Amino acid sequence: MGKIKSAVITAIVTLATLALFLFGVVSCALPDGVNRYNSILANIHLGSELSGDAYAVLLPDGVITAEEYDFTVAEDSEGTAGDKAEEYKETYVAAPGGSFYVEQALLDNLTTDGNADTAAERQAAFSALAAKVYSDSDILAERFGDRNLTSYSVGVLGSYAIRVAVPTNFTYAAYSGDNTNARQQDFNTASTAISYLTLGGELTLRNNDYGVRDRVSAAETASGATTVTRNILGAAYKVEDIIKSASYYAMGGSYAVKITLTENGREQISRLSAIIADTEQSSDQTIRFYVGEQSIINLTCDSQITGSSFYIQVSDEATARNYASLLDSVATGNALEYVYSYDEVIYASAAGGENTAMFVAIAAVVVLAALIVFSAIRYRALGLTFSLIAVLFSGVMIAVTYLMGFTLTVAGVFTAIMCLMLFAGSNFFSFEQIRKESDAGRTIQAAVKQGYKKTLSGILDLHIVLLVISVILALVCTGTAAGCGLMLLIGTLASYVLHWFTRFMWYVTMGPARDKYKFCGFSREAFDEDE
Repeated sequence: MGKIKSAVITAIVTLATLALFLFGVVSCALPDGVNRYNSILANIHLGSELSGDAYAVLLPDGVITAEEYDFTVAEDSEGTAGDKAEEYKETYVAAPGGSFYVEQALLDNLTTDGNADTAAERQAAFSALAAKVYSDSDILAERFGDRNLTSYSVGVLGSYAIRVAVPTNFTYAAYSGDNTNARQQDFNTASTAISYLTLGGELTLRNNDYGVRDRVSAAETASGATTVTRNILGAAYKVEDIIKSASYYAMGGSYAVKITLTENGREQISRLSAIIADTEQSSDQTIRFYVGEQSIINLTCDSQITGSSFYIQVSDEATARNYASLLDSVATGNALEYVYSYDEVIYASAAGGENTAMFVAIAAVVVLAALIVFSAIRYRALGLTFSLIAVLFSGVMIAVTYLMGFTLTVAGVFTAIMCLMLFAGSNFFSFEQIRKESDAGRTIQAAVKQGYKKTLSGILDLHIVLLVISVILALVCTGTAAGCGLMLLIGTLASYVLHWFTRFMWYVTMGPARDKYKFCGFSREAFDEDE
C-alpha cells in the first residue's frame, strides 16, 4: 500500500476513533460559561450499586414506630402533647422486639373472638400480624419484579414493617451533580414507582354518573344481590372474575396498559361500556380504575367494547410499567392485606460510597492503559496500531450501551472489561503466532497470512461459545444477568469484527514502513525488500 493512501486511511481512522472516544468520555463546560456538555458515558444510566437507591419504610395502618410513640409520650411529660400522648398510651401496645407499637383494635381484629386482652391472645395476634406483613412483602416483591427494574429489594423490618428499595438509575451526570434536573427527575421516577406499587386495597371500576351504578344495582337486586357499592361492577362480581391480566405494552414510541378480560368479563364490560358510551344513559363516558381509594387510570368509552382485550394509553414507559404491574397484581387476587403508609422516600447512596462509580471507571481505564502499555512494549509500532483499535473498541462499547438504553451495573462494567480482554487476547494470540512464523523464516506477509490462518479456529470457537452463553443469559435470565448477557453479546461481536479490522489496519500502518520487522517488534536482520 502506498505511503499517501496509508497515511490518509490511518489519519481518518485515528481522527474518527479519537472523536468517538472524546465525545464518548469527556464532559466539559461550554464556552458560554453557563451550559455544560455531558459525554455519552455521562448520560448512561447507572444501576443501584453505582448510583444508589430510593427507599421507603412501609407501616401498616395501626402500626407506628417506637420512636414516634416515645417522642409523643416524652412531649406529654413536658406538658406539650396533651391528650394525644394519653391517647397513644391507651391505644397502642408495644410489639415484641420493642421497635413498633400496634393499635389494640388491630390486634383485636386478629383474634377469633375480637378481643386480645390476655397475653396469650396478644401473642397470637402479633404472630398473625407478622404473618400477614410477610405475605404482603411477597406480593410487593412480585410487583417490583414485574416492573422490570434492574434491581430492587423488599424486606421485612422487625416483623411489622416493610422496607422497599428501587434503583434511582441516575446517569453519571446526574449522580455527580452535573445535571441536577436529571437527578431530580430520576429520583421522582423511583419515588413514583414506590408510591404506586405499594398501594393497598381492592381494584374497583368506577363511574361518576350515579345513574350507571343505580342501573347496575337494579340488575343485582333482581339477581338476589343486595349490596350497592361504588364499584360499577357491583357486589355480584369480583374483579378477578372480570379481568384476566394487565400487562405493559409499547409500540412505535407509544405506551399503554393492556387489559385482558375473561369470558365473563368480556360480557360484563361490553354491557357496561355500551351504557357508559351512550350519552343519553350516562353523563360520564369514563371507566375509572381504583386501587383502594387511589385513582390509577381512566378508560374513555366513546364506543362499546366488544373484544377480549383493550388498551389504555399512558404518557411514558415508566408509568405504563407501574400501572401494569399494580393492576395485574390486584386484578389477579394479590391485593395487599393492609394499607401501608410511609413518611418519605429517602435516597441511599451506593453501597461502596459516593465514589463507587468513579472507582469502577478507574478500574476500566487502568485495564485499557495496561493493555496499551504492554502492546507498545511488546509489539512497538504495531502495538500502537492495536492500541488505536482498542480505544475504538472502548468507544464502540460506550456508544452501543447508550444507544440501546442499557443500565450500567458493576457486573455490566466488568463484562465489558472482559470483552476488552477477549479482544486483546485474540489479537495477542494472533500476534504471537505471526512472530513464530516470522522466526521460522517466513516473510512478513506470509507470516501474517499463516498466523491468522492458524489462530482462526481457536478464536472463532471461543467467540461462538461466548455468543451462545450471551444469548442464553439474555433470553432466559432477568435483571442484571440479562443485562450482562446483552453486554457480552455486543462485546463478543465487536471483538470478532474489530479483530479483523486490526489486521486490516496492520497492513495499512505497516505498508510505508521501511523496516517492517522492526515495525512489528520482531527480531530478524534480513528481510525481503519487495514485501
